[in-house]
Amino acid sequence: MLDIIIKVLLIMAVLFAFALPGFLLRKTNLVRSDSLYSVSNILLCFAQPMLIIQAFAVDPVAPTKETLLNFLWVLLFSFAALFLTFFAAKLVFLYKKGEAERKKRDILVFVGTFSNCAFVGIPFVDMFTGGDSEAMMYITVFNVAFNLLIWTLGAYLITQDKREVSLKKALLNPCTVGSVIGFLLFLIPKINIFNMEEVEELQQIVTYAGGMTAPLSMLVVGVRMAELSPRQLFGDKDIYLAAFTRLVLSMALTYLLILPFKLAGLFADAPYVLLAPVIAMAMPPAASVVAFAEKKGGETELAAAAYATGTLLSIITLPVAMMLLSL
Repeated sequence: MLDIIIKVLLIMAVLFAFALPGFLLRKTNLVRSDSLYSVSNILLCFAQPMLIIQAFAVDPVAPTKETLLNFLWVLLFSFAALFLTFFAAKLVFLYKKGEAERKKRDILVFVGTFSNCAFVGIPFVDMFTGGDSEAMMYITVFNVAFNLLIWTLGAYLITQDKREVSLKKALLNPCTVGSVIGFLLFLIPKINIFNMEEVEELQQIVTYAGGMTAPLSMLVVGVRMAELSPRQLFGDKDIYLAAFTRLVLSMALTYLLILPFKLAGLFADAPYVLLAPVIAMAMPPAASVVAFAEKKGGETELAAAAYATGTLLSIITLPVAMMLLSL
């Protein structure tokens, strides 16, 4: 049990080691805020899709009927967990009434509902499991459900504009496209050039490119933190409630969702079918909350503070969460 706590703390230390240069570069004005747009695009459109393809294509498990059925179960658990957390977050912030408080409430509900299951979650699972292909595939399946909902439910929640609800973006964003490519390579081993001994050097394409995900994502976190004062980061009690909803309540609800299946002994041979959604929901707030808030032109400071503070607090909650999951 202590070994798990130490392992998770070391993983978080590695991740935050990448945030420190971003923090220092922003504080010394060697990096400007507007440069985050370019870095985020490299991360979203190149590094993360490559990491997803790596999860499916490099040393994958066999594409059996049982594995495909497990994918479907993970997808169902993921949708259920996200909707369950969304309604719970709506109840948590029900006390913030009136139009004047609506924008703030919507940001807080978004933070409570959507986790950083991609930029932090996938690298975290990669490090925690030692690159276990099955675990990586299941956390990637969670991201499919996440992307479908964040570009529909999430976009409308922040903007309150149906024109911002984009099924096209949900289906054609780089991470979903990467998932489809990875799934096809997994499904048809004969075309999977990243898992052929004859050309094994090609694995380095997705391995090195995907390896950029954790450093780049945490650099962005560091820059965001540098732009906020201690009062902005820690002075709003609503942010702590949003962090509790995101880091504790969402994971607890997801665990209760999968608990009957665990007690019945189902998926004993593939534990990450149940664990992947729980781990994904234990991650800090989604980085996209800041982008959505900036696009809408309101409560950007709150979004950035909730994102940064939630990410910092995950240093405490993630070791505890992973310890409890090991019981």
